[in-house]
Amino acid sequence: MKRLGSVTAALATVMAFVALPAGPARSVSEPHPHRVVVIIFENKPYDHVVGHAEAPYFASLMRDGTLFTNYEAAAPGSPHDYRAITSGRTTGASPDNIFREMDDSHGRVSWVQLNEGLRGVCGEGTAGNVPGTSDPLYFRGHDYAYLNKASVSCREHDIALTTATFDPDKLPDLTFLVPNMCSIMHTLPKKGAACPTFFGPLKANSTLAMGDAWLKTVVPQLLTQPDITVVVTFDEGAASSHEHVLTLEVGAGVAVGGRDSHAYNHYGLCAGLYKAFSLGTPPANCAHATPLPIG
Repeated sequence: MKRLGSVTAALATVMAFVALPAGPARSVSEPHPHRVVVIIFENKPYDHVVGHAEAPYFASLMRDGTLFTNYEAAAPGSPHDYRAITSGRTTGASPDNIFREMDDSHGRVSWVQLNEGLRGVCGEGTAGNVPGTSDPLYFRGHDYAYLNKASVSCREHDIALTTATFDPDKLPDLTFLVPNMCSIMHTLPKKGAACPTFFGPLKANSTLAMGDAWLKTVVPQLLTQPDITVVVTFDEGAASSHEHVLTLEVGAGVAVGGRDSHAYNHYGLCAGLYKAFSLGTPPANCAHATPLPIG
């Protein structure tokens, strides 16, 4: 009887494989087959970007990827939204966050946060100011890992965007790519000065045009890699529009020209990342959110 049970189990395994020509389903303990890069811009409601003449590259990404048309930020204020995406809470540092969860995976899920304009590591300072202003290029309030620094390997993984750290071929499983204060659409340089981005100086007549130009420089480099999914969103929109913000995906596993009208929010992005990388139950409000499909 023991021999017959073994043969029956083997036959069931073969039949299951035949029924799934694309290969057997992934175990929940296995990482996502795609790498993911998340880029979060600043302070633009959905209708200030979609269809806007100063955002032609955003329009091209909407054609080449999937646009989530019913996506909302969590709350007014950048740090609140960054905490929502990474820990499911809008205030206070939490020991339960995606960075710590990846740290606790002991290398199964690798990560990095690359900060444009950061001098040093883990919030150590800015490499300068936005030209003509007193705003620093790097701002700790936009540094998601720094906001959770008490419980994560901040000094190891929360680092500056440099030629040594930005190599699309060598990026880890999850990368948070943080533009500086002008390329993130927060502060426009004065008197027509260029924004000193890592990818080269950029000039624009508005914060939206600046971010669009930066994205046009960055995303094509990421998409040279067939296994990278890029997620682009905004930290906050406007209270009058219920924090409705643009969110899109492009790259590996993403439908071209897709439109998803289901209701999602920043907690759903958090839940989607946990699900994509099999990180277990997401924390706080993320546990009750509809996961954003990623890749």
